[in-house]
Amino acid sequence: MEYKDRNMAWKEIWNKKGMDIELPPYLADGYDLLTIEKYEKMVSEVIRPLNLKGTEHILECGCGAGAFLLGVLKTHPKIKVAGIDYSPTLLKRARDQINGDFFEADVTDLKFLDVESYDISLSFGVIFYLSSEASALKHLLEMVRVTKYGGQIFIGEVPDASKKHEAENIRRVSHQGVKKISDQNLDHLYLEKGFFIQFANENSLDIKIIDHTKFELGDYQAAKYRYSVYLTKKAAKLI
Repeated sequence: MEYKDRNMAWKEIWNKKGMDIELPPYLADGYDLLTIEKYEKMVSEVIRPLNLKGTEHILECGCGAGAFLLGVLKTHPKIKVAGIDYSPTLLKRARDQINGDFFEADVTDLKFLDVESYDISLSFGVIFYLSSEASALKHLLEMVRVTKYGGQIFIGEVPDASKKHEAENIRRVSHQGVKKISDQNLDHLYLEKGFFIQFANENSLDIKIIDHTKFELGDYQAAKYRYSVYLTKKAAKLI
């Protein structure tokens, strides 16, 4: 599928999800196979390595209906949040229930945001909807740009390219009963861990990669083939 066609197809899917106001945020954001308890547990697990103080200014790229931010705020209510999403219907859901700054935009182009604006920039369950490694690279560069020196960049739920065959077998079984909102068979983007390691090296970032099997995620099947990436933007040297 062509780049623009694939992007537009996914955008159409998310807009349709956003129009269903009966869907809880975590379901609107695509986590159909989890209960709210399991979803919130996953959020608490994957943010643990960030060592949040509870006073940070956080930007979520691809915030959808705000499910992940709601999970963060449940345990850190004083954190200041902002979100970006290209789906106006999902973004309205986020704005209606979260006190923060929300922008309609593509996660690969954040030029309207100032440099070094946030303590933490993150995306969760987003990168595999991008069309290519080139798009993923743009996404990462933008998150680094808007993150303060000494801050962190978190990319959660990355499908491991080395486990793609296993992942497709798992998804074939786990998604049998899931209602499809589109008749298109849209694929996910799988990325090697080396992609992030090279990016970190080229941009002077510290990096930590954690397989989701290391987290306590119960019977969440996608944990078998996904990982999260934690980058730190090293403090600027004094001249």
